[in-house]
Amino acid sequence: MEFGYSGINWIGIIASVVVGQIFLTIWFAVLFGDPWAKAYGAADKAQHTKEIPAYTYGIGALCVLLVSVGLAVLQNALGVASIGAAIALGLFVAVHFCIATAVPGYAFLRRWSACLYAVGSQAVLIVLLSIILVIIG
Repeated sequence: MEFGYSGINWIGIIASVVVGQIFLTIWFAVLFGDPWAKAYGAADKAQHTKEIPAYTYGIGALCVLLVSVGLAVLQNALGVASIGAAIALGLFVAVHFCIATAVPGYAFLRRWSACLYAVGSQAVLIVLLSIILVIIG
């Protein structure tokens, strides 16, 4: 198994970032906007959106880029080439890395509702990105 960036399909990475940002916008603005805002103590989605600094969206996009590149490297190293294998890898990474590292922070803050929305979005995002990378890659 060899880790490297040379076998990465950068068009797949760009597509993953674009689709990932669209997915996260739908998740947090359309599907769970008000409950997400209330989990953080805001009255509603509009108030929560006004309180978020604009640069956080750039940080989010950078993080989606990092996850996409990391998944692409893993897929290349492990020879992941089918949608089933992409789903399996995405679930593995989501459970063993994303969920395992995000939940403790929310536990210390005692923000269980926010935890469900945030960790849920990241777990689904990772699986989605893994699938996109296999389809386009």
